[in-house]
Amino acid sequence: MNRRSPRCRWCRKRLDSKRHRGVSETLCFIRNEKAIRSRSRPRVRSLSEVYDNDKMRSEFIGTDMEDKLMQRQRSMAVDALLGLSRNGYQVPKNVEFFLQEGFVWNQIAQRRPWAVYVLIAAPKGTTRKRKRFNNLYDAVVFHKKIHTRHPSSGIVSLAHTYELPAEWRFRKEKIPKRFKWCPHCGTFRVFKIKEPREEFSVLKKVWRESKGRYDWVERSVYVIECQLCGHNNRSPIWRRSNQPWEKRRIKQGVRRVKPRIRTTRGKKARADKKSRTRRR
Repeated sequence: MNRRSPRCRWCRKRLDSKRHRGVSETLCFIRNEKAIRSRSRPRVRSLSEVYDNDKMRSEFIGTDMEDKLMQRQRSMAVDALLGLSRNGYQVPKNVEFFLQEGFVWNQIAQRRPWAVYVLIAAPKGTTRKRKRFNNLYDAVVFHKKIHTRHPSSGIVSLAHTYELPAEWRFRKEKIPKRFKWCPHCGTFRVFKIKEPREEFSVLKKVWRESKGRYDWVERSVYVIECQLCGHNNRSPIWRRSNQPWEKRRIKQGVRRVKPRIRTTRGKKARADKKSRTRRR
């Protein structure tokens, strides 16, 4: 009497079947990991059961819960744009920008990835306060309540930083210099020098009239921060977004383009190459 082959403990198919032939149980788990984790994850009744200390519980990572939370973020943002612009209130433009750019995993891994910041004048100086939210709809509802009392308030992304959009790369020179692109606000904000003053070294683009193009030069600059959310210019995304942009015309058929950044490592490599050629 022929015995039947055992079943795979993940997909429950016979190991000698056509669909499972030549595939080990380990490989089967890797292929169907998301479906397997989704079946074994705990069932929840409210959103608070998904998070622990404002972080997603490990039982829900890599399951269908991630897709459901991502879809929830999208639908709530659409509802905010379509349903809350009424009675003289206009939804901030950066909310539409957040929706166009899409959402990332960090914005569902945290329970409250959005915040509304408010600047309050005090005798000792302006203080910054915030209230965190799970989705853009709740953030817009709260902003709608306070925008008349606090016109300087704004909605900020805490879990993700956004690059400068491509359509603004060659138009941002028309904006006043005190306004810079803020990766957390998703719009242009006023930046001021942080007090007490701090300095750090960066590679900065400087225009050369003799060459007719920009050159990368190492400079020491002051730390400046967003007046609303406090994001500063130490971030590489901030420096990449607020640098001067230029177009390089490359002829057809050219495969290699020389980089314009000259680093110390590159200088040493070129010097070593020249010394080798001279010895020959």
